[in-house]
Amino acid sequence: MGDMKDFAFQGKIYLGENVNGKPRNLKWVGDQSSLNFALAIEKEERKENYTGTKGTSVINIQSKAVNPELVLRYLTPENILLGVHGKLNKVAAGTVTAEVLPSDLVAGELVKLDKANISNLVLTDSTPSTPKTLALGTDYKIESPYAALVQILNVATPLTPPFKAAYSYGASTNVSMLTSSPPVRYLYMEAINTVDGRRALVHLYKVQFDPMSQLPLTSQTLSEFTLSGATLIDSVNTLNTDLGGFGRIEWLDEVT
Repeated sequence: MGDMKDFAFQGKIYLGENVNGKPRNLKWVGDQSSLNFALAIEKEERKENYTGTKGTSVINIQSKAVNPELVLRYLTPENILLGVHGKLNKVAAGTVTAEVLPSDLVAGELVKLDKANISNLVLTDSTPSTPKTLALGTDYKIESPYAALVQILNVATPLTPPFKAAYSYGASTNVSMLTSSPPVRYLYMEAINTVDGRRALVHLYKVQFDPMSQLPLTSQTLSEFTLSGATLIDSVNTLNTDLGGFGRIEWLDEVT
């Protein structure tokens, strides 16, 4: 391989499972702004007391760490899952037939229905034997079908609370927050030096992501979010000094 000097890297980053030290089920994280990682050590230093200069006589390395920082541009449920330490649950589309609303609603109140992305909404009251159907625009209005917000306009006679809602709802993917252990992923990158086209492969065997410090949900510009973490020791690869316990970088020679 020739000298690789000036560099400006781009490339695809994949995250997957670590199975016996090797990557499995890798998935591309999508476009990203940057991947950086810092190598750090914690050390104990002893100062000597016999020369009069109090120089360092010994350094004891107490720990080593590789700490990556990944800035992602693609806001997907799978990417968000890494930063919120939650669980992903896919909800199929369906229907609700008789969701009971609070009995003490007042005129003008906004009601959030249990599901989201609703359609075909029908509200009925609790008149015995023959429930009355509430009139759209007179007794209620739909504030947002996506947010499933309904504003109640009239609760007076001849209507009899509590009201009941029947509707259809669309499929969704829910990501809960802080309901799971910190995720651990095998990070694999094909890095391309845009200066000369040379390639390198980056492996971080077991990255444990911290909860994201912030997620920009409103912005007037294109947004991105940062995932930081630490690389755990891989018990399989650490036995091979050519692989190391944290990760490695493979510089690919040109094919001749």
